[in-house]
Amino acid sequence: MSLSLDFIVRLIGFGWMAYLGFWLGRSLSGPNPTSDQILATVLLMLAGGGLGLILAPRVIIYPLRSLFRQARTIPLSDVILVAAGILIGLFAGMLLTVPLAVLPAPYGNLLPSIATAVLVYFGASILYLRKRDLIELIHLWRQQRAPKTAPAPSSGETMATQPSGRRYLIDTSAIIDGRIAAVARTGFMEGTLLIPSFVLAELQILADSNDDLRRQKGRRGLELLNQMQQSSPLPIEIINHDLPDVLRVDDKLIELARQHHCPIITNDYNLNRVAGLQGITVLSINQLSDALRPPVMQDQRLHILIRNEGNTRQQGVGYLDDGTPVIVEHARHLIGQTIEVIVTRVHQTQTGRLIFAIPAEET
Repeated sequence: MSLSLDFIVRLIGFGWMAYLGFWLGRSLSGPNPTSDQILATVLLMLAGGGLGLILAPRVIIYPLRSLFRQARTIPLSDVILVAAGILIGLFAGMLLTVPLAVLPAPYGNLLPSIATAVLVYFGASILYLRKRDLIELIHLWRQQRAPKTAPAPSSGETMATQPSGRRYLIDTSAIIDGRIAAVARTGFMEGTLLIPSFVLAELQILADSNDDLRRQKGRRGLELLNQMQQSSPLPIEIINHDLPDVLRVDDKLIELARQHHCPIITNDYNLNRVAGLQGITVLSINQLSDALRPPVMQDQRLHILIRNEGNTRQQGVGYLDDGTPVIVEHARHLIGQTIEVIVTRVHQTQTGRLIFAIPAEET
């Protein structure tokens, strides 16, 4: 906003509030005001004008600045809902104007405008805050009116390719991890994968980082997203919905998941715990991977290729087919050999399993 517009708004606020003070003083003074009443009217007019000079920018300019800053991130559906709420509030205010206008002055002159402003505010706020419930009611109403028999899929379109209404928010860690693409290809998931714009921005920051590891992670995430958009059986939607009042990406994801009523797919342990405490459903790729790994029990015999030495001098380390490390005691001298081992214990960590074993020849 330019300085000239700020000055004009202050003048309009001064004139309108000064007139309001003058009108209020004349209404309270009666048809034949005394000198004290005239002085009180002048003071009310000056006080109203000064209040208008101070409040006009805060009531008009500051909200407009905030609105212009958020205009690019506010979805069109939110704008439509707010406009509908304003119209509903205006209509309700018009209905209340008739009975309120018959009240004695000054109530009959002030209350219609105040009631209309309050109803407009509440109409817009309620529709905006309850938009997801409203959308769900519309979907439910459509489902109830829809025919019971679903139409047969057309040629070339199978049931697996028909879109589903479920949506999933994808975290940066799940994109970089890469396994979400393989999970989507299996057909176990149905719905739409939502990628917030601030997650894309975080990937871009990683891809432009000076650190080689961070730069590699960011580029891998962007490349994976590009491949998924071209070949993934699940539709991928980029949502340009930022939350400027929330600074951390994890907090933005949680708030967005709450607004959209959808789960978050992530590998971030801290995000998993924080979102779970706030009632947000979290789907962890690591937990899914652990659930699909073949069970390994104590005293089970395995054949392991010893690849590396362990943390202690006598340990050797091998791996299962799924990448689970197997730490074998007294096997350092067996590096490069495939041996039979006996599992002694299985340790579960936040990132996966650790299997401890001993060579079978020692038993």
